[in-house]
Parts: sequence; C-alpha cells; structure tokens
Amino acid sequence: MPDKAQKEFISKAKKEIQQRIKTETNALDDLKKEKNELLNAIEGYENYYQNLNHFIIESMQEFTTAEEDLPKYFKSHINGTYQEYVQIRKDALNEINALSKYIDHCKRQVNSNKRTLKFYRSQYMDSDFFDECLPLVEIYQEKIDLYIENIKLTENTIEKLQKITKKLENWV
Repeated sequence: MPDKAQKEFISKAKKEIQQRIKTETNALDDLKKEKNELLNAIEGYENYYQNLNHFIIESMQEFTTAEEDLPKYFKSHINGTYQEYVQIRKDALNEINALSKYIDHCKRQVNSNKRTLKFYRSQYMDSDFFDECLPLVEIYQEKIDLYIENIKLTENTIEKLQKITKKLENWV
C-alpha cells in the first residue's frame, strides 16, 4: 500500500508541476510583451522629444520669442496649443509615477521568483522530480532575468519622460 500512495503522490505532484509550467510560461510571455512595450515606449518618447525640441526651435524663430517666454506667448495667442502642452507635461509626470510603481512591482517579483527558483532547484536535485522541475528552473531564471531587464528599460523610459517634462517645465 505505501507504494501505491507514494506513486499517487508523485503522479499528483507531477501534474501540479505541469500546470505550474503552463502558468509560468504564460507569465513569461506577458513579461516578454512588457519588454517589447518598454522598448517601443523608449523609442516613441525619444522621437517625441526630438519633435518637441524641433517645434520649440521653430516657434522661437517664427514668433521671435525666447524659449522661456514661449509658454506665455502660446497662452496669450494660441491657448489651445498651450493647453495641449500643459496636458502632455501632466501626462508625462503621471506616467513617470506609474512607471516607478512598475519598477517596485518588478523588484518584488524578482525577490519572489528567486525564492521560488531556489525551491524548484532543490526539487530539481531530488531524483523523483528531476525531469519535471528542470523546465521550471529554467523558466524562473528567465523570468528573473526579464524582470531585471524590464527594470532597466523602465528606468530608461523614465529618463526619456523626464527630458520631456524638463523641456516643458514652464508649461504649467
């Protein structure tokens, strides 16, 4: 009887591991999507900054106004454009706040995944679960690496947004 109970336990554990692999693979795919979104955001914000800078230079030349006086000029003469840039600055500040929270989330996930990785590594060493746990060990390591990479990309995204908010600091 103990053999039957042990086999049943091992069979149940293997099924749980297979389900965990599916779940964690989906989570890994989501992390990869987040990475791509961050890469696109970095490029988009950099392009936006370049366009903003170009707009400000052209406006300074067209209206013969210094950069620090442009917000006052637009507020008085082209209020719609002024309001747009005020809102863009607010949105950028809100996005920086949201991205800072995302970094905190990623840091917590790195720590959590490290603990889980340690557990599955120890299970991986157990001969009964050797083959079943190896994919989980690899998945958790890849998740940790992606979280760390996403933190760096998020920091880069925040830097791009900070350049935009700095450029629009007088548009309040």
